[in-house]
Amino acid sequence: MSEKGNQPHPSSIHPSSKQPGCNQKMMSNMTAPPPNPKPDKNRILEMHAIFLGHDTRGDNKISIRHLGDCLRVMGANPTEAMVNKHVQKYRASTMDRISFDEVLTIYGSLGKHGGRSSPKRKLIEEEQLTYSLSIFDRENSGFLPAIRIWRLLTQCGERMSAFEVDELLKGRINEQGMVNYKELIHDIVNG
Repeated sequence: MSEKGNQPHPSSIHPSSKQPGCNQKMMSNMTAPPPNPKPDKNRILEMHAIFLGHDTRGDNKISIRHLGDCLRVMGANPTEAMVNKHVQKYRASTMDRISFDEVLTIYGSLGKHGGRSSPKRKLIEEEQLTYSLSIFDRENSGFLPAIRIWRLLTQCGERMSAFEVDELLKGRINEQGMVNYKELIHDIVNG
């Protein structure tokens, strides 16, 4: 993942002013292949190679700042809250870098779905998120202004970067500047 300021931001849907804060949590479970809590030997070797790709010093450790990215490349999909929980634990013990064994333990602790929802839970999440956005859909058309969705995703809950939202909305904005939020939610929740 890239840092916020390192990516260009298309100006097509950027707001000119900030909307007041909101308290709805959105889009915390993007899709990725689930991890296997007990990977086989070949998978462990593959994961170790991924881990070493995040080792910037050559000391067989990674910075705790790269933990989330490393886990996601390995196939897990933890939320930022899950990653922050582990990062805070290591920071409390004054550790800035962690070994492959520690990352593998965290990977395994994410469980069967690695931070992803079961199919039944996905359906519930899709319904909840769709309902949350339908509150803003006064005409009950299934469409919302792209700028409103952009603001919700960049300013509420587990915020996405402007670049991430621009990428997510690419190709979804119609001629009137509207987005079919039901399709958007379905695609996000179900991959």
